[in-house]
Amino acid sequence: MTQPAAAEKEVGILCYATAGPRCAGRAKSSPEDFRVEEVIDMSEMTAEQADGRYPLYRVQKESVDTMHMAAELSTALKSRVSYAGMKDSRAVAVQYATPTSLRSERPALVSRNRFTATLVGFLARPLSRSSVLANRFEVVLRGCCPEVGSRMSEAFGLAAAGKVPNYFGLQRFGASGRGTHEVGKALVKGRFEQAVGLLLAGSPETREAATAGRYRELLDILPPGKDVERRVAKALVARPGEWVRAMRAIPVRLRRLYVQAYQSFIFNRTLSAALERGEDISKYAAGDNWGESGPGGLVVYGVRGVKEPPTRGAVPLVQLAGYAYRDYGSRFDACINETLASEEVEPRSFYVKEMQEVSSEGGFRRPHLAMKDGAFEVREDTALLRFTLARGQYATILLREVLKPDDPTASGLA
Repeated sequence: MTQPAAAEKEVGILCYATAGPRCAGRAKSSPEDFRVEEVIDMSEMTAEQADGRYPLYRVQKESVDTMHMAAELSTALKSRVSYAGMKDSRAVAVQYATPTSLRSERPALVSRNRFTATLVGFLARPLSRSSVLANRFEVVLRGCCPEVGSRMSEAFGLAAAGKVPNYFGLQRFGASGRGTHEVGKALVKGRFEQAVGLLLAGSPETREAATAGRYRELLDILPPGKDVERRVAKALVARPGEWVRAMRAIPVRLRRLYVQAYQSFIFNRTLSAALERGEDISKYAAGDNWGESGPGGLVVYGVRGVKEPPTRGAVPLVQLAGYAYRDYGSRFDACINETLASEEVEPRSFYVKEMQEVSSEGGFRRPHLAMKDGAFEVREDTALLRFTLARGQYATILLREVLKPDDPTASGLA
């Protein structure tokens, strides 16, 4: 049986749904080889501006991450902006954004080096995560093995049947798919000095300077682009040893992402445990939390209790660890408890007293990928894949079932 890559195991991804061996191939040979576009609910959008309505921008970006795009767009609109989700920096991506202030600037077009934002209408409230219905993907794989067609056929068939696990992909965990969940774990456990040490340990040189407390020197040796590390080091130059203050030098949205990455790691481990026990993740089983499937099966409405009788087509849901987690005795709760015990962390730990703004109550996530409109074609050693996934799901999780790479980074899956 093919084993997952070491980088995947580090973030709790321990299983495959497909049975085939590894297949050569690479995604993201260029940004144009990986295209993603948000599908959002525009039922309440109006074409005309009116009091109390927020401008909606369609943003097409390339080779820039969502947070940096949002920072530049915020400057142009003179307002913090709201967006529904993170999009890969090594991709051509279309996503939507709104300012959060009714006093924002409202230009018809904002054009920058790596993105263009076009005003398309007006909404009664700023964009939120729930505004996104799905994401459409178009992916090119190059240098593929001769069996890539059969590999894709198997992966698409299992995904359509709800059999592919809905792991959080490596992108959730930072550069090369590693690191951020460890910082999140340190925050959840109140180990703020450890969190700072993890952030500043990017290379042996920076690790040595940070360990010795030489923060001025650290500012000189940090390479370009290390904005977060530079913020932390500057805070420690001003006030050495104040670890909470140093962490608070990082924007709150990013600090929350660290904690969310740790929740994602626990979810991945939990889902792997369920699969290793032979659980069928595609269907509701007695005792599951569940939700109602919307039209097309990509959107799930509501969270129902484990004792509520399911409706036809009920979608099973798995809890995300957080301070609101409760053990209802379900098959998935048993796996979560096992994972939490191995991590020596309790649900209440996700309420971080010293840094309450990063606390997380948890939530729910379906255990399987929800895919629609899957299609592919193969020409010699190149494959083109088109498919639509539910919001919050990772195209690379479907692609890993095709390629099963030893090195996800080299294969473009991290």
